[in-house]
Amino acid sequence: MNLDAQLRSYDLWKQSMTDSIKVYQHWLDAMSLTDTETELMLIKNLRLIEKDTITIAFAAEFSRGKTELINALFFSSAGIRLLPSSPGRTTMCPTELFYDRKAAPYLRLLDIETRANDTSIEDYKRDPKHWVHIELDDDSPEKMQDSFLQLLKTKTVSAAHAKELGLATEEVEGEVTIPAWRHALVSFPHPILEKGLTVLDTPGLNALGSEPELTLSMLPNAQAMIFVLAADTGVTQSDMAMWKQYVQGYSNKHPHSLAVVLNKIDTLSDELMSDDEWTQSIHKQTLETAGLLNLEEQVIFPLSAKQGLIGNIKKNQQMISASGIQGLEIFLSDRILSSQKEILQHKVISDVVDSMKLANSVLTSRLQHVVNHTNELNGFYSKSEEATAELLLETRKEQTAYKQNLAHLKTSRHIFYTQIADLLEVVNPKRVSYLIDEGREQMSKSWTSVGIRQGMKSSFEGLNSLLNETLSTTQASIKLLDAIYKRFKDEHNLDVEQAARFDIKVYQQRLDKLLRDGLEFSSSSEAALTEQNTLTKRFVNTVGAQAISIFEQAQADINRWKSMALANLIREVSEQKKLMESKLDSLRSVSAGKNELDDKIANNKILETEIKERQAQLLHMMDQINISAESLEVEKSVRQEAI
Repeated sequence: MNLDAQLRSYDLWKQSMTDSIKVYQHWLDAMSLTDTETELMLIKNLRLIEKDTITIAFAAEFSRGKTELINALFFSSAGIRLLPSSPGRTTMCPTELFYDRKAAPYLRLLDIETRANDTSIEDYKRDPKHWVHIELDDDSPEKMQDSFLQLLKTKTVSAAHAKELGLATEEVEGEVTIPAWRHALVSFPHPILEKGLTVLDTPGLNALGSEPELTLSMLPNAQAMIFVLAADTGVTQSDMAMWKQYVQGYSNKHPHSLAVVLNKIDTLSDELMSDDEWTQSIHKQTLETAGLLNLEEQVIFPLSAKQGLIGNIKKNQQMISASGIQGLEIFLSDRILSSQKEILQHKVISDVVDSMKLANSVLTSRLQHVVNHTNELNGFYSKSEEATAELLLETRKEQTAYKQNLAHLKTSRHIFYTQIADLLEVVNPKRVSYLIDEGREQMSKSWTSVGIRQGMKSSFEGLNSLLNETLSTTQASIKLLDAIYKRFKDEHNLDVEQAARFDIKVYQQRLDKLLRDGLEFSSSSEAALTEQNTLTKRFVNTVGAQAISIFEQAQADINRWKSMALANLIREVSEQKKLMESKLDSLRSVSAGKNELDDKIANNKILETEIKERQAQLLHMMDQINISAESLEVEKSVRQEAI
C-alpha cells in the first residue's frame, strides 16, 4: 500500500473509531449508565483521535536535495516545485507544513530577532500576533510558490549582533549573513496534510546546534526521520557531524523509524557508463554509506528526488520507477504509518473496550436482578401474609446493610481524596518551575561549559528527587485504594474490579530521556560554541518547558485517576440501591392484589427484553472494535515478517 493509500486507510479508521465512540456515548445515555468518569474518558479518546498527527522530519546539510525530496514525496500534485528547491535556493529556517482546520491557508514567519528573547517557539505558536502572517491562495500553486520564496530570505548583520542571537562564534568578525526568519509555519488543505501528516523541514547543522527546541523536542518527537545525503559527495565531514550529534541518537531510540536517503543518484551516471555499471556504482555507494553509519542496507534508499518529482508531475511511470522514490514511499507507508496506527489503536481500544466490558457486566447484573424480581413476584401468589412479612423484614435488613455500605463508601472516598490531594501537591508544576529557576540562576553565574552542564545536571537531580517523592506518595495512594476495595469485599461481599491505576513509571522514563538528551546537547560542539547566556536561556526554556509539561500531564492523569478510582465501587453500590428499592416496591405491591402483580410481572418481561436487546447492541459494538484490533495484529505480524 503506497503512502497516500495508507494515509487514507488510517484516516478512515480514525473516522470509524470516532463514530463508534459517539454511538457508544448515546448507548450509555439510553441505558442510564453514563457517569462523569466514563464521559471524560471517552472525550479524552475522541480528542486523542482528532489531534493525532504523524510528523516526518527531514534532516540534512545544505544542498543535499532535501526540499526537492519533500516536493517529490508529498507535493508533486501541485504540478510545480511548490517549495523552493532549485540549485542555490535553500530554505533557511525550520519549516513545518500541516493543515490547520481552524484557519484559512497561511504562511507564518517568526522573526529571527526573537532569538534574543526567553520565549520558546512553542510559546510563540500560541500567540499568532508575533508572526508575520501571509495568506496563501491554495487555488493557485504559482502564487503559493511565490509566497514560499520568503523561506529563502537572509539579512546581513554585524558579527556582534549575530553573537547575541547565538548565530556566530566568538572568532567571527565583520558582517554576517543570517536567516531572516527563525521558524516558519505553513498550513494549507493539501490532501495528504488534511489526513494528519506534518512535515518538518530542518536546515543544516548550524541551525540544529543553535536551537535546542529542535533537537530536544521537535526531532525526537517525530514518528519518522529522513536523513538526506548526496550521492555525488558521499558522507562528508559535516554530514558525519550531523549524524553523530543529532541523527544517530534518534536512530538508537527509534531503530525502525529512520531512513537514510542517498539522493542525486542521477549524477553518478554518464554517457560512457552502462546501466549495469551505474547500478553497481549505486550499490557500492549504498554499502559504503551503510558501513559508515553502522546501519542495515535496507534502510538506505538510493534515489533521485529530481527524477521522482518530474516523473510524478508528468505521470511518467518509467521515470518514477527509475528514480527509486517508491522504495522510500513503501518504507514510510508500511513501517511508520502502520506503527503509528498501532500505537493509537492500543491507546483508544484498550480504554473503550474496558469500559464496554464493565457496562456489559452491569447489564448482566441488572438482567439477573430483573429475572430474580420476576421470580419473586410469581412466588408471592402462593405466599401467606406471614411469609410476606418475613420477606419484608429481611429486605429491611438488606436496606440497613446498604446504608452502612454507603456510609463506609463516603468515609473511604474522603480519606482517598485527601491522599490524592497530597499527591497532587507533590506534582504541582509550580515546584518544577522553582527548580528550573534555581538551575537557571546557577547556570547564568557560571562562565564555563562544565559549570553550565553542572547547573543543568543539578536541575535534573532536583526533578528526579521530586519524581521519587511522587513515586512514594503514589504507592501510598495505591495501597489505600487496595485496602478500600478489600474491605468492601471482605465486610460487604462486594467483589468489584478496580479501574486502571496511575502509572508513575511513564513519567520517570520521559524525565530520564529528557535528562539524557539535555546533557547530550549541552556536551555538543555547537552548544559549546554558542554564546553562554544564549545557551542558558534556550536550554532552560526548552528543557524547563518540557519538564513542566511532563508534570502537568502527570497532574492531569492523577486527577483522572482520582475520578475513576472508586467509580466501579460507587456504581455497584448504586445498583445495590436500585435492587433494594425494587424489592421493597414488590413487597408493597402484594397487598394491592393480583392485578398489580400481573402488571409488574409484565413490565419486568418488557424490561428483560429491552436489556437483552441493548446488551446485544453493546456486544456488536465490542465485536466491531475487536475486529479492528485483530486486523491490527495481522498488519503487525506482516510488517515484522517484512522487517
